[in-house]
Amino acid sequence: MKISTRHILILLVSALLIGCMTKPHNATPLPKHQFMRNAQQQVAFEIDTLLNHAPTDMGWWGVKVQYANTGEVIYERNSDRMFTPASNMKMYTTAAALCLLGPQYRYETDFVTNGSIDKGVLNGDLIIRGSGDPTWSRRFYDENYDSVMVRFVDSLKAKGITEINGNIVGDDNVFDDVPLGDGWSWGYEHHWYAAQISGLSYSENIIDFTLTPDINNIGGPVIIEFHPQTSYLNLRNDLITVSHKTTQGWRHGRIRETNNGWFEGEYSISDGTQEEDLTINNPTLFTVFALKKHLIDKDINVVGEPVDVDDLPDAIDYEQTSTLFTYFSHPMSSIIKGVNRRSINFIAEQVHKTLGKEFGAKGSADEGGKIQIALFDSLGMDTKNLHIRDGSGLSNYNLVSPNTTTSLLQMMWNHPYRSYYLESFSLTGVSGATRKRLRGTSAEGNVRTKTGTIAKVRTLSGYTWTQSGEPIIFSILVNHHVVPNSQVNQIQDQIVVILSDME
Repeated sequence: MKISTRHILILLVSALLIGCMTKPHNATPLPKHQFMRNAQQQVAFEIDTLLNHAPTDMGWWGVKVQYANTGEVIYERNSDRMFTPASNMKMYTTAAALCLLGPQYRYETDFVTNGSIDKGVLNGDLIIRGSGDPTWSRRFYDENYDSVMVRFVDSLKAKGITEINGNIVGDDNVFDDVPLGDGWSWGYEHHWYAAQISGLSYSENIIDFTLTPDINNIGGPVIIEFHPQTSYLNLRNDLITVSHKTTQGWRHGRIRETNNGWFEGEYSISDGTQEEDLTINNPTLFTVFALKKHLIDKDINVVGEPVDVDDLPDAIDYEQTSTLFTYFSHPMSSIIKGVNRRSINFIAEQVHKTLGKEFGAKGSADEGGKIQIALFDSLGMDTKNLHIRDGSGLSNYNLVSPNTTTSLLQMMWNHPYRSYYLESFSLTGVSGATRKRLRGTSAEGNVRTKTGTIAKVRTLSGYTWTQSGEPIIFSILVNHHVVPNSQVNQIQDQIVVILSDME
């Protein structure tokens, strides 16, 4: 019988299969552990699986994870791609502030005069020579709007001053006169997170409002309270109390380059009491305006007016002035908590320009960025994909990569000021921007993070610790997503839990 080549091949394959399936009595089985993933491989597998199943409308993801003590990479995806970092940019600003200014740095603001004191009367101008201090707000004074102004008044009273026969002059020339960041949206301008930047500022250059429906006057205006109390902002109140919610709703805003604000629409009783805010125009004038009010309220008569130094006919000759007192800010270690933990853009921008003022040609955003890049480069950080345009991350022109961010976090982990830096971050489930996230997981109270959010951007970077106490650095950057932020948060949180669960 003739056997075809095809039949021969079938017989050979069958024999091979039977041989593979038959276990010889002397065969040694491979140890099971050779087919198991180690902890690092398991983490990489779980993160990959999570991201591979994420919907495409969640945008671009960039992730890098590494051990803090050795720098060994655990996982990376698109780690060299450029991303808009949003408030993750604040980590760069605060790192530079700690490295260059130090945790004990304090702003020093001089209160000077071009006159003299005679029998309680200051015959001359009271001049505030701004230092860029961002701390003259309730945030640094137990939520009291007036505390810092009261301290200024008390210091003048201690000099025996009962009357000022001159103007209250604000000098903001420690910084340039650019009040907003490069690449900020016009639509941001009246919101607290885009408050103007100035060498002299009060109340973070915003006014807070408490809105209360007038239940005894349906159809009448809503009750609006100012914090701090001031007439600096001209407010049009066309916000009407109604008995039930309507399709009209309500709005508020400020006319650009003015201090004319407005509330309008229909405010339902069911809306209850709410908090809102508006930024102000010309922070320098706002500051001296507020000080004059507090002086008068505390029985120090002021003959003159609040004046912006730029409106004086001649420049101030400080050689011809005398210092009444100097006011010192909280230390930088406290200030950076407002930047990273509370994510206050205004404070970040003030610190950013301070770097330019102290170490560059002038107090500008451009100089602040140049100083940061020079510092990071000198410390051996990867800066080739780093573009800094502001201090807060509100600009869409900022660009970083997971590589640059983990490089920054690695540098600060090895820095003598590591503890100040970590302490400034949010603690998941406990404090700051992530105080309500990851509760009830292994990450609660175990992760120091900095969040970031602007339109179509969601970022989360920082440090976590494994179950054995091994420190991990991570950066998770997401751009161009069209799903709600909450869905992106969920995946970011899952990644952080995977890292915190590591043995």
